[in-house]
Amino acid sequence: MIDVLLVEDDDFIARTITYYLEGKRSCRVHCARTSGEALGLARGSFDLILLDVLLPDADGIGLCRQLRQWHDCPIIFVSCMDDSDTIIRALDAGADDFVTKPFDNDVLNARIEANMRRALPTRNGSNEENVLSCGPFRLDARTATLARDGEQIALPPLEFKLLAFLMQNRGRHFTSKELYRRVWGKDSFGDARTVIVHIHHIRAKIGDDSQNPRFIRNVWGKGYTFSCGED
Repeated sequence: MIDVLLVEDDDFIARTITYYLEGKRSCRVHCARTSGEALGLARGSFDLILLDVLLPDADGIGLCRQLRQWHDCPIIFVSCMDDSDTIIRALDAGADDFVTKPFDNDVLNARIEANMRRALPTRNGSNEENVLSCGPFRLDARTATLARDGEQIALPPLEFKLLAFLMQNRGRHFTSKELYRRVWGKDSFGDARTVIVHIHHIRAKIGDDSQNPRFIRNVWGKGYTFSCGED
């Protein structure tokens, strides 16, 4: 059973999403109309959080920051606001994806499946098969942990997945759209900016200078590539 926290003040949309998810998937949907109600439920354990931007008592983006402190499950915004600034702020607050209203239920389900697949830790294979060492970094896909010079670096699931993909393919170049397709699991449909935001976050956490990066480089005309920082 998948436990979902749905934060949505529109009763019709909340009922529609609940009916669809409980019928399409083995979901148990816990609904909150306000930020206050969501925070009251947030101490529970959830596998997925669906969140609106416009809430009666608070900005959903601020709520996302609070929820991210307690939950590492996928957080997907479902909102009528589709401007770039709002989407970037939502991703910057810790969201994994952004779906614009009105939406097709099957599209929402596909986004949910893709994000939940990324959140699952790798369970197969030996420790050696799942450990990547590159320069000062040691990435363990089995336990979803990253260390630089022995010091642990906390990354949310999607950032870890993106960095792992780049490290596994170090030396190869990928455009933002290619990374979105490979890591997010579908075509970007204009959401390649999502990749830019996540790479900005990763660089900051691993100590990579965004003005002169040593590890995650963006080569004009080719795309992003990971380097061990030794050249």
